[in-house]
Amino acid sequence: MATTIAVTGKGGVGKTTLAALIVRHLGEHADGPILALDADPDCNLATVLGIEVETTIGDLREEVLQMIKEFPPGMSKENYVEAGLHQIIVETPKVDLITMGRAEGPGCYCFINNLLRKFSDELTPSYRWMVMDNEAGLEHLSRGTAARIDHLIVVVNEDPLAIDCAARVDRLLGQISRDVRSKHYVINTVRPDREQTVRDRMAGLSLDHLGSIPRDGAVEDVIFQRESIYTLKDSPVPGIVAEMMRKIGAG
Repeated sequence: MATTIAVTGKGGVGKTTLAALIVRHLGEHADGPILALDADPDCNLATVLGIEVETTIGDLREEVLQMIKEFPPGMSKENYVEAGLHQIIVETPKVDLITMGRAEGPGCYCFINNLLRKFSDELTPSYRWMVMDNEAGLEHLSRGTAARIDHLIVVVNEDPLAIDCAARVDRLLGQISRDVRSKHYVINTVRPDREQTVRDRMAGLSLDHLGSIPRDGAVEDVIFQRESIYTLKDSPVPGIVAEMMRKIGAG
């Protein structure tokens, strides 16, 4: 079974960049294949990783709903969805990627969501690591899309709304039955004179401080230029991420 690292936080705090940096670190320092799962409807993880995605699970879901009465003879809904899911995986030398895609529209998705859970359970044993870039608030966890998380990382910055989002995630974790082994938060791009205040505001939550990432022009340039995170050079940030990953036994 894959070791799952899930990254979440308010939009704009840098969770996708951190998820991509974790994927990069695992590819360079950890053993075994990696599956990256972009569960954020904004679908930015592929861009930061420098991977092209043509089809998402959201696309497949809509296709199934439109074609449900026109399946090829002898093919069940389950066979059709499973065949499509295998085609959605983008394979690269460093990491395989699955993109969830846009949020659900009108219609019943219960059958398809159940197949997604089944597919995830069958797929993860093929990987040593799974890194999930999640939508803010972990709503998909409350719907049961993901079954287990080994390491949850909530990204916050100095925006009070980011801390409010972390508090909502913390409350949700206390309400759902999903298995979350360890829970952490990472402070991202916070001015040094405000970091202690952020840590004080996070102190009442059941999240451990995993580390702090300073604002870094090299990271900002890579993101601004829409380049792959693998092109990042002369930056302290990969080393900081490596130290955080060592703390949780990930490479």
